[in-house]
Amino acid sequence: MRGAILALAVGAAVAGCGSTAATGGDGGAPPDDLSASEPTDGGGGDGGSAAAATYLLTLDAGAFPPTTAHPSALVYLPRGFDPTPPLSVVVFIHGFSNCVENVVRDAGGECTPDGGTRAAYALSAQLEATNKNALLLVPEIDYDQQTGAPGTLGTSDGFQALLAETLADLAGPLNGATVADVGTLIVTSHSGGYQAAAGIASKGGVPVDEIDLFDSLYGNITDFDNWAKAVGPGKRFTDFYTSGGGTLSNSQAMATRAQAWVPATQLLDDRTTATLTDAEYAHELIFKLSGLSHDGVPAYYFGKVIGTSVLAPKK
Repeated sequence: MRGAILALAVGAAVAGCGSTAATGGDGGAPPDDLSASEPTDGGGGDGGSAAAATYLLTLDAGAFPPTTAHPSALVYLPRGFDPTPPLSVVVFIHGFSNCVENVVRDAGGECTPDGGTRAAYALSAQLEATNKNALLLVPEIDYDQQTGAPGTLGTSDGFQALLAETLADLAGPLNGATVADVGTLIVTSHSGGYQAAAGIASKGGVPVDEIDLFDSLYGNITDFDNWAKAVGPGKRFTDFYTSGGGTLSNSQAMATRAQAWVPATQLLDDRTTATLTDAEYAHELIFKLSGLSHDGVPAYYFGKVIGTSVLAPKK
């Protein structure tokens, strides 16, 4: 929707303004998979001179009809981002009771006034720390509601329409890039965001190169199975799950089925909470039990999967 763009101040503009929501381990000593250092605010390498920027978009092609109450999507361009094609796009779909402006922050805040603090995952900081030359697109689904309803992201070509309008609205900073200029698309989801992630991957109209589920394999099993069966060089499917989040049985069952889909050397089925090495992220199919909390999974693993992905680094 032309003219409905709000560009926030650069860099620290996405930092949290509310009380901190729990995004770390489950309490007590940190679990093994959090033993590596967390990303810090401001992130990795120098990445050039361009400042980071966050854009809030009101879209006709958003997952739900546009409203003045909240944006349809958020786009974060990291410091030093180069929009020269091919364009790399990372999508994050949040879960129940959250919103796009909150999940990118370092500390959780409110979505709805007096609605309570929502968990934040420092997505912008995690992306910065990877030094990858990719933009972050966070489409709004059902704003701050106890539902993961995907809206038009669950319909044929729904994501293509959202992405096309997003790129058109950011024609200036993206140098007129279009969907045809997208070279790599990574789709990630947390919790109830799985429905939208499955819709994007199975019928969204734009080829997906990687799917990363953060305690999110609650359903759409056939869609994820079908996508994962087709992995190969340059593609990856990851599923990080917890013992108490309700995703363990689906995740371990899928990991067992996956033994028939790829050579054993390309499947990682780790049912411990040991910390993965960077080399282990090279597997095409990864199923990993986490000792982190439900909200701690994306707060840690988002940066790990993006940092070990096929995305090109900044120049």
